Amino acid sequence: MSRQRNQDLDVSRIREDFPILKRMLRGNKRLVYLDNSATTQKPLSVIDAISDYYKNYNSNIHRGVHQLAEEATMEYESTRERVQKFINSRSEKEIIFTRNTTESINLVAYSWGTMNIGRNDCILLSEMEHHSNIVPWQILALEKCCKLEYVAVDEDGYLDLNDYEERMKRNKVKLLSISQMSNVLGTIVPINKIIKMAHERGIPVLVDAAQSVPHMRVDVQEMDCEFMAFSAHKMLGPTGVGVLYVKKEILEGMRPFLGGR
Repeated sequence: MSRQRNQDLDVSRIREDFPILKRMLRGNKRLVYLDNSATTQKPLSVIDAISDYYKNYNSNIHRGVHQLAEEATMEYESTRERVQKFINSRSEKEIIFTRNTTESINLVAYSWGTMNIGRNDCILLSEMEHHSNIVPWQILALEKCCKLEYVAVDEDGYLDLNDYEERMKRNKVKLLSISQMSNVLGTIVPINKIIKMAHERGIPVLVDAAQSVPHMRVDVQEMDCEFMAFSAHKMLGPTGVGVLYVKKEILEGMRPFLGGR
């Protein structure tokens, strides 16, 4: 099956969707771009959609009653609904737009984390985390006098699930924050199993899905995580757009930190 799919994949046609790949570098060498874990290039459909906005209905969203503002707001909210369906959340109200995954994780740290994590509590991470899923918790740990612990990764790049269980047993863990797919190792963690282990001990879970959402089907209801963060720019979308999913039951307590919406 995989061989047949590869035969059906028209690479030349796909390259045509990306104008930047027409560039010639260092004289006469066609651009080959492999840095997709950092950011992806943008296809014509995305470039055209952005251009159409600025050409035809550029206006403030949720801030005006004239036609352009209404059109911009309608498109903005329809995007929220598409994201809701894309990750299968229960409601579009569970979708919060941010600037990127980093800001999404920071928002959880400085809202929910500030209210729910205290002295001698523990935040559980893993050794494979991106710095965006470490630094906010380091700062919060200093402010709250709590501690961070890191689940071990073996020589093959896989998480030690026994280490997870042991650390959850012996610590007052208030949050598990973990990447579903490592941007360095490419490791895909058994996220559903890990979340179930955490929930058996009443521990909420934040999933850093910056790498996983662009590459695999993600269903937050099936996963049953409390938070999930990802970025548009890693999945062919524009830079400066992030998504934070927050389970409805938790969202209301974060409202004071979310501004207008």
